[in-house]
Amino acid sequence: MEFGWFHDDEDGLAEINITPLVDVSLVLLIIFMITAPMLVQGANVDLPQTRPMSKLPSGNVFVTVDANGDIYMNEIETPLELPDLEQRLIPFVELGQSVYLQGDIATNYGRIMEVMDAIKSAGLDNVNLVTTPVPPNQR
Repeated sequence: MEFGWFHDDEDGLAEINITPLVDVSLVLLIIFMITAPMLVQGANVDLPQTRPMSKLPSGNVFVTVDANGDIYMNEIETPLELPDLEQRLIPFVELGQSVYLQGDIATNYGRIMEVMDAIKSAGLDNVNLVTTPVPPNQR
């Protein structure tokens, strides 16, 4: 005796429609591709200009001081205090990495010196100042 809801019927296999999943995935991919270049990376500073020397190496430590005197390190978007900066720099001493100091042109010179002292106190002696190259028409 066969009941209607107990029979094994191969015709009744359920299929998952993945078209909506693919559509949503592609829309999200497009949104991320459009918004990713717009993300702010680090602090926005107006660097002083000098003659071009060489390209900045990647993989080193970048410390940024903005026009307000706030300190940032390696794309970290929250400002650091001098003791926090020293603590975050200590692991880089053993690696022997260089520190690249980016100071806004409007930053107080004394603040830049305080940051340099904090870098040296952490044990990093190779501090480089970052500038922007002078445009060729202004040389």
